[in-house]
Amino acid sequence: MLKAMEPFSLVDYPGHIVATIFFGGCNFRCGYCQNPALVNINVKEKSETSPSGILHFLQSRKGLLDGVCLTGGEPLLSPELPPLVEKIKELGFKVKLDTNGSHLERLREIAPYLDYIAMDIKASPEEYDALTGCRNSWEKVKESIEWIRQSGIEYEFRTTVMPFWHTYNDLKTIRLLLGENTPWVLQQFHLPPDGVLDGQEYETYPDSWLKEMAQKLNCKVRGLH
Repeated sequence: MLKAMEPFSLVDYPGHIVATIFFGGCNFRCGYCQNPALVNINVKEKSETSPSGILHFLQSRKGLLDGVCLTGGEPLLSPELPPLVEKIKELGFKVKLDTNGSHLERLREIAPYLDYIAMDIKASPEEYDALTGCRNSWEKVKESIEWIRQSGIEYEFRTTVMPFWHTYNDLKTIRLLLGENTPWVLQQFHLPPDGVLDGQEYETYPDSWLKEMAQKLNCKVRGLH
């Protein structure tokens, strides 16, 4: 479901000033989720915004904002997304989608309206089901990786890194799967204000370690302390 909108962001779409639209609900149960309040959504819970409200706001921000970022939760689960993204594009805004990559058919449906895709690579393949709490999750994600790479849409893959789930060998495995020159970002883990979904006390790697991994694995690093 459509949940809320942040009217101004400099960090959610690389190189652009955007409004960020949040969708509630997710099929994955990653314990360290950065937006845990958006994972389990009560359908009776009132949204803080509406499609008409978003479009009215964007109409008033033409020439001031470059585009929008669609994030969650998992935006592709929302039936409100396809008609909304089409209207946003008609207004002339760039559109970036954040996704976990588990709904390729829905991604294909809205692909004509997308300018940028940021897809999470949660872990190495053998750890995917345990991390996401979703059976056969890697098989779905793998299909999306291949499609995105061939789509012609600008993209990045990204992995939120922490000792509990990611060793150097795990990250090396992901790099080999993606290919040496595929855009990939290592993200530092930050404890969300609402806590984590599974109660686990996750530790973080030092920023220096992430920087070293980024150099070794030919990728970018983001969100350092």
